[in-house]
Amino acid sequence: MYRHSDYVENKSPMKEGKYNYMKKFSLVLIGLLITVTLAACGTGGKLDKSQVLSKSIEASKSIESYSVEMNMDVDMMDMKQKISATGDLTHNPDTMHLNMSMGMEGMTLDMETYVNGEEAYMSMFGEWIKMNPEEMGLSDFDQLSQEEMEKLAQFEDKFEMTEEDGEYVLSLSGNDEAYNVLIEEYVLSSLGDFSGDPYMEEMLESISIQKLDLVIHIDKKTFFQTAQSFDIELEMVEEELTTPIKIKGEFTTSNLNKVEPIEIPTEVKENAVEDEMGLFSDSSMTVEDIQALVSYDVPEPAQLPEGFVFTDGYYDEEFESVTLNYDKDMDNWVMLSIYTPDFISMEELEGEAVTVQDSPGLYYEMDGYFSVTWEKDGLIIELGGVGSELTKEEMLTIAESVQ
Repeated sequence: MYRHSDYVENKSPMKEGKYNYMKKFSLVLIGLLITVTLAACGTGGKLDKSQVLSKSIEASKSIESYSVEMNMDVDMMDMKQKISATGDLTHNPDTMHLNMSMGMEGMTLDMETYVNGEEAYMSMFGEWIKMNPEEMGLSDFDQLSQEEMEKLAQFEDKFEMTEEDGEYVLSLSGNDEAYNVLIEEYVLSSLGDFSGDPYMEEMLESISIQKLDLVIHIDKKTFFQTAQSFDIELEMVEEELTTPIKIKGEFTTSNLNKVEPIEIPTEVKENAVEDEMGLFSDSSMTVEDIQALVSYDVPEPAQLPEGFVFTDGYYDEEFESVTLNYDKDMDNWVMLSIYTPDFISMEELEGEAVTVQDSPGLYYEMDGYFSVTWEKDGLIIELGGVGSELTKEEMLTIAESVQ
């Protein structure tokens, strides 16, 4: 027996399921990762912390290339994500090759990315996708690196400095509102075409730092920044709902100015497909748009909890699968996914036996995520959701209303 999470991990169409929910925040995390790595590099009498930061800013101007390794844990809305990444970056020209793994609620998403000027490619679920570099937050590498070092220098009086093993170690702790510039710019850099997304705008407007612990390592000889660790606690306030976010991680840099030129392999360019599904752009479809593409009648829920409205829809042409999203806010949402039996069968799923519309179905619950799956008119329908108002009974009621 397979669990729903097995399909997330092993079958690409599930990117139209739980993956559609996590993609918005995941993009923010991708951008956070990239921005932090780009800010990682800055450039020996005894120096004070002001002089060390100043020399590090000056050294950042000479960065030509480096390798990076990063691990990060994110806890948002009781949904935990783990991100790890390794890769190489160069300037003049600006290029990147990055391997990243993201894990969330039994779901593992491995990605490989190449960026070279105006070209960007990302591999997911065994397929290369041609991307827009601006949507991935990868423009102006040099400017980001120097700008981020200069932001740190704004708070030089807040840092404590020690020396160890040939490095200067600068530490900063607190919850000063002024530190928001160190956090919000990381998020902003990742938005791309999501800059008009109301959820993202509300998040940026309401974000506040509850705790920031930042430790930076700077090489005594080169003044390049070699490592950084961070432990951040944030809060987002939406109406009367407060959402805590915890971000903890570390990264190290190596091979400063020793990385070989990065070339995008010919096979990547030749096999890449356009991002027609809009996984990394705000190109959702209406139900009417989707209906014109599929050979079956697209079912919709006739009954939803108060405040839940249709927000976006997605269609996977390869598997002829559909996902419809109904959101109340970032913490309360319902998602309806429709699959053909060619992709999945009820016999392969695991869960508690229930009856939906006089048909055998399965109910599944894990860490605040609820789902009901059943078969109707030759289609497999999965109703998933997260929210304080959702219960098993509520999910079954919604499922009964799908027509």
